[in-house]
Order: sequence, then C-alpha cells, then structure tokens
Amino acid sequence: MAALELHRIREEKQPSLFPAADSADEILYARRRKQGTKPLPVRDMRAVEEKRRVCVGFHEVIGALYDRMGFASVFTGRQTMARRLFRQSVLLRLAAPGGSKLAHARQLSREEGMEVPVEKFYRMMDAVTDGRIQRLKQIVSQEVAALLGGKVDVLFFDVTTLSFASDKEDDLRKKGYSKDGKPHRVQVVLALVQTRQGLPTGYELFSGNTADVTTLEPAVAALEQRFELERVVFVADAGMMSEENLAVLWSKGYDYVVAARLRAMGKVREKEITGPQHWQETAGSRKVAECRLGGRRLVLRYCPKKAAKDAHERDDAIEKAKKRLAQGIKGRGKGGRFLKVQKGAVSLNKEAIRKDRRFDGLHGIWTSLEAASPQEVYGHYGELWRIEEGFRVLKSALAIRPVFHWSERRVKAHIAICFVAFSLLRILRYRHNSMHGGKKPLSEARILSELSRVEVSVLRDRNTNNLFATPSAANHAQISLYKAVGQVLQRQTVPLTEESGA
Repeated sequence: MAALELHRIREEKQPSLFPAADSADEILYARRRKQGTKPLPVRDMRAVEEKRRVCVGFHEVIGALYDRMGFASVFTGRQTMARRLFRQSVLLRLAAPGGSKLAHARQLSREEGMEVPVEKFYRMMDAVTDGRIQRLKQIVSQEVAALLGGKVDVLFFDVTTLSFASDKEDDLRKKGYSKDGKPHRVQVVLALVQTRQGLPTGYELFSGNTADVTTLEPAVAALEQRFELERVVFVADAGMMSEENLAVLWSKGYDYVVAARLRAMGKVREKEITGPQHWQETAGSRKVAECRLGGRRLVLRYCPKKAAKDAHERDDAIEKAKKRLAQGIKGRGKGGRFLKVQKGAVSLNKEAIRKDRRFDGLHGIWTSLEAASPQEVYGHYGELWRIEEGFRVLKSALAIRPVFHWSERRVKAHIAICFVAFSLLRILRYRHNSMHGGKKPLSEARILSELSRVEVSVLRDRNTNNLFATPSAANHAQISLYKAVGQVLQRQTVPLTEESGA
C-alpha cells in the first residue's frame, strides 16, 4: 500500500501522461483538425487558469506509428476494450515503464470520465493468445523488412534471463543460470533477434532452465515462418556454439559468425590453436590469423590488452585458491579451476595454470564465410554489442523485469507488450536517424525524454467557461520526431468543448 500511495503522490506532482480516454481523444482530435484564422476570444487573461496538464507526445508520435503499423488488427472487432487497453499498455510501458498493471489502471482512472478496473487489464492480457503474439511479431517483421528494402542479410542472436518477484516454479518459470545475478528467483529465458541496424525481428520465450545453446534452432525456425530468408549471416556469442547448431545453420544454407570456446576444445585442437600461426598485424596492436579445425574455419585474434586482463584475472583466481588451501578447505568452489583433487587431497594445479596461460589474449570465431577476410569476420562479430544494447533498453528503459505476473498467459502477454513497445521505439529511432544522417543520432533515452516533454495545458477562461489546449514550447528534436512518423507538431492554441476538458 505504501508503494501505491507513493505512486499516487508522484503522479500528482507530474503532468498527467494519460487522461481519461474520451478526454484524451478530444484533445488529440482538436489538435489535428484544421483551425480557422480567427483569433480565439479571451476577455481577460487574468481570469485564465490552468485546469491540468497532459503529455501528448507518446500519443501523437508512438501512437501514430502503432496505428499505422496495424497492431489494432490483432484483436477482433468485438474486442474493443482489449484493443484499446493493449494500445494503452504499450504506450504506458514507454511513458511510465516502472508501473504495474494496477498502477496503470489507477493512472487511467484518476482523471474523471473513465474508470478502468485493473481486472480489465488482466482480461486484456488473457486475450493475448499465442496466435495473437505470433501476429504481433509478424507485423514487426513486415515493418522491419519494408524499412530495409526487403533485404535482411545479417541477423544477431542472443539470449538473456528475466527474473520474477517470486521463487515458485511452474512449467515456464524455472530456476536456472541467472544472467541477472538472482539464482534464488525463478526466471524465463528470452531469445532476441535483431538486424545490424538494431531493429528487432522477433523473439522467443523459453522456460527458465533452458540452456542457451538449445534456443537457436527453434528461433531460426520461427524466423523462417515470418521472413523469406535467403543468404543470411547469423552472428552469436559463444553460448550458441555447438556442433549441432552450426550443422543446422549450414544445412539451411545460412552463414554464421559464432564465438568459439578456445579453452574447451581438447588437447589436440589446443596445440593447433596455441602453436605457431601466420599472424597479420591490424589496428591497435592486434593480430589476426586463421586455421582449419575439423573442416571448419576458425579465425583467431590476439589482443595485448586482453592478454593483460586474462593474466590479471588468473592471478586473482590463483591467490583465492592459495588462500583456500591455507585455510585447509577442501573442494573446488572459487578458484576451483586451478585446484586439483587427488586421493582426498587438494593442491594447486600447476598444469592447469600453464595451460590457461597459453590462451592469454586469444579470442576465436567459427565462421562459414570463406571469402571474408579475418578483419571482416571480426567486423561482423563486433556488431554484436547492438543486441546487448537492446537487452539493456528492455531491462532499464522499459523495465521488463522483474515480472510480477504468475499465470503463463499473462507472463507471455507482458513480454509481448514490452516487445511491441521496444519495437516501436527502435523503429522510430531508425526512421528519425535515417532522415538526419549527417547529425548526431538520437538515443532511446533522448527520444523518450523529448516525447515526455511535449505537453498541452488545458486552460479555462473563468469569465466564459471556454476551454483551450495550449501547447508547450517545442524544440527541433521534438519537431523532427513528429516528422519521422509523418505528423506535424501542433504549436497553436486550439479551442476545446467544456466536456472535453472536464
């Protein structure tokens, strides 16, 4: 209850993001309709007062993009409330990401004119079936393909985990390796696929104990249902590396650039990797080389900074191992990779230390790109940060986790709402930055900040009871964001009816 009261106080101190639905529609309609040239009648400015302030940026920009992409078609004609609340949930996820469904219901209900019980939000979430989620993904895929001229040539794949505010397991929510550092909580595994431009093409959801390496094949199969994939390069980190995954991609005619686990390749391959190589000098004191192992191309890179980092981390691990030995503690645990257990005795594993030292500064990538130079291969791999950035946006800007829902359908609906919000934000960013290629691109955080400051004050003339919608001052970034979705930022004061401003 304290958290809800704090949220209510915070709302009262800020402009209303989403007024009552009828009121919001009327304000937006008034700002869109053609205005006359006649001056608006105000008898005495001293009698003009502000009734409230409304943020319209998310409605007019993100909402316009949402409508143009056709997300409303996911729901049937009879599901008017579900259609409306899903749209509001997506916009609220961008405007007020930390809010729960209960907080969102309160935010919509606080203004007079519309009561939205939280149960209606939950019924909307129950209406977000697996079929509708597939349709949402299809809409995003079609938009991305259209933006890129129908050509998607490089796809980046990675997974993360989303924790819950619970430790109760079921078929979907499981305990597993937590990338959030919360192994005591149940979680789900989220696999995300993006283009090299950072545009999302889809996602898949797995139970919380799913191994990273097993997520690639079903994700590729789902992509094939939404895209006409031709010669595509899949870029992924070492967690996706398995003989089976590489074989699947190769059998489908796809290329791959996947990080290798050099230290886990066995003694025979280890000698080939750490032995003499034909190194080529590159920028930043780095060197690249390549070899063939098991008929596959392995591109190697040596970096002095990485070598120093590897040595430092190993020295720390050795010191921890020595301290454990001095304390007489048996078993592995921290520093365990440099400890040897033999006949009940624990000692420092000098052979493991020597082996580890041979890999200092080395990094490897498996690839099927035979014609690409080592530098080009690492150029592809170097773009993997874009999908990691995508996860950061989902987790921080959109607050996708922790997840508070407990039923599988509502968990899936929550992820779908966040994915649609994320997709709209990324597509808006791409459209805007493509139109302003010579200027510094806008980040997601800047876009959200600018839209949150596009406000309208509802003013009342006490002498006549006439109502007016007066816009806040606009800057170039806000104007250009409107242009990116084919809209014009209204900068005139417009008249309202008594009912619309009530």
